[in-house]
This record gives sequence, structure tokens and C-alpha cells, in this order.
Amino acid sequence: MRNRLALVLVVLVVLGAWWWTRPAPSAVEAAVAATTPAQPAAEAAERRTRLDDGEPERARRLRDGAARREVMQRRIVTAMAARDAAAAASRTPADPEPTRPGKSGARAADDAPADAILDRTGNHGYLSRVLSRELMPLVDECHALVREEHPELTGMLVLDLEILGDEDIGGVVNTLEPGKGNEIAEPALLECVRESLLAVTLPPPEQGGRDAISLSMRFDPPKPE
Repeated sequence: MRNRLALVLVVLVVLGAWWWTRPAPSAVEAAVAATTPAQPAAEAAERRTRLDDGEPERARRLRDGAARREVMQRRIVTAMAARDAAAAASRTPADPEPTRPGKSGARAADDAPADAILDRTGNHGYLSRVLSRELMPLVDECHALVREEHPELTGMLVLDLEILGDEDIGGVVNTLEPGKGNEIAEPALLECVRESLLAVTLPPPEQGGRDAISLSMRFDPPKPE
């Protein structure tokens, strides 16, 4: 019995000595063991980085432009409310309401040149020039993107816009919808143009406040190669 206990004691001593004197895992093994659980998170972060870096330049421009427009729109609405309140306080019952410019001199939509934005009301030439310069490149991109799926897409795009503006702040497109004589109802193109319009800032209406403008853009069929 004593011999058996002595043997067990010797075995326990040997095992304890081995445990305390065994070599530590190598640095490579430790690194692998430490990084393996975190690998899925690292891969997800890398995928997000690739997606962010791959964001189209157009999407970046629209996002930044929409953010600027939103800030400007809030400032314009605040300024308009303050101006209207001041005007109401100083107006007498006999004072007429201020009038807005009429729509005389409108140009026929059929006269609209391709690759240009035409002011159909005829009295917003300054605004149509700015839109042609700032918006037309974005509209061309919309047309090119949509035409990949709808190569037959042609016709006159007519949009009725409401402009909000303040002479000290600038102007923005407040609302837009297809106008009379519009020939293009493709939702993808309309949405793309809408996003583009809501990402640009404009000169204010000449009298400030609200103004309406009808724009037309003619899309011709692709030129034969």
C-alpha cells in the first residue's frame, strides 16, 4: 500500500514539474490564436472600406450638393417667414398684394435645342443659363445611365419647378413635377433628374421669395456609329 502511494506521489510530482517547465507557445502561434476570432470583423471593415472607396463620383457630388441645399433651404424659409411677418405688420388694408412676374414671352418647347435647358416661361433667362451650366452635365449622366436599359428613350422632358430664394442667401428648387407637354415618363430618368435638381443651388428669384419656372430638355436618339 505504501509503495502504491509513493508511486502516485512520484507521478504527481513529475506532472507538476512538466506543467511549470513546459515551453510557452511561439509568437507565431500566439498571433494566429489572437487574430483568428477577430478575422470576420476585420473582413467586414475591409469590405466597408472598399465600398466607400468605390462610391461613384456622381453619388458623392449629389450627396454633398443635397446637404448644402438642405441647409440653404432652411435658411431661406426662415428669412422668408421673417420678411413676411415684417411686411404683414407694416401693410395697411388698402395696400395691394405684391405681384409676381408674368409668363409672357414663353418659347415653344419644340424650339428647345438638344443638350440644353430651355426656360419655357421666357422670363428666367438668367436661371436657365445657370441650370444649363450646372445641371445639364448631371442630366446627361442620367440619360446615359438610363439609356443602358432603355436605348429607345427619346423625347421632350418638361418639368415645372418652384424656386425658393433670398437675395442674401441664394435659391433652391423647392418642388418639381412633370409639366404640360412632357413626353418622358420613365421613372428611372425622372428620379435621377429630380435628385440632380435637388442637389444644385441657384441664384435667387429677382424679387426674392417664391417663383415658378417651366423647363424643357430634349433627348435625341443616339447618333449612329
